[in-house]
Amino acid sequence: MNRSLRVLDGAVVVFDGVAGVEPQSETNWRLADNYGVPRVCYVNKMDRSGASFTRCVDMIKKRLGARSLPVHIPIG
Repeated sequence: MNRSLRVLDGAVVVFDGVAGVEPQSETNWRLADNYGVPRVCYVNKMDRSGASFTRCVDMIKKRLGARSLPVHIPIG
């Protein structure tokens, strides 16, 4: 992962709408912070039972310390 981060211009980080921020996501997020890689987050699997967009965004803010701004909020 370290070698890849050195050459990236940016990254898309995909989160599970049910599980939210997982331990491996936290590790990779810290590595991206170390290399100054800009990121866009995507919340996936919103059609599954138990999925919560708001809970996932809150986890991203709290556990990763990210300043997040939802651009598209799923309704329905």
